[in-house]
Amino acid sequence: MRISDIDLQCEDIMWFAVDTNGNIFECTSAGCGNVPEYVCKSREETDMLLEYFSNTAPKITEAKLLIPASENDLTKDAINLASKGIYCYDITDYDNDEIYNCIAIPVEPINVSVLPDEIKQLLSDHIYNGDVSTEASISVEHAY
Repeated sequence: MRISDIDLQCEDIMWFAVDTNGNIFECTSAGCGNVPEYVCKSREETDMLLEYFSNTAPKITEAKLLIPASENDLTKDAINLASKGIYCYDITDYDNDEIYNCIAIPVEPINVSVLPDEIKQLLSDHIYNGDVSTEASISVEHAY
């Protein structure tokens, strides 16, 4: 099932992609951020990636939080994912919905090449043309 434009306005979508160096990153749309076509094309794929990275993937490193620590779900999710080697981005300026800002980084990032084949396949077209290990913010083209 496709994630619609209406869904994106109502839901805080967590989506995953790979940069040109094989680094994995996650973006949280905050119900207003741009979400690429490769994410919107299949809710099932998006949910499978979220399940894997949130619950199945092992913790492999320390997380470095780049925003003030708090007890909210965003902070907890970012620390959890960064400790699995994933860079984490969020919409922090609601007036600029195409820019995601880095909120947590892994001390040692994981590369897509070491992921299980099923997850690599799901991410095979989730490509961001840039290097998240050096970018404090990223811009993505909206599916709609």
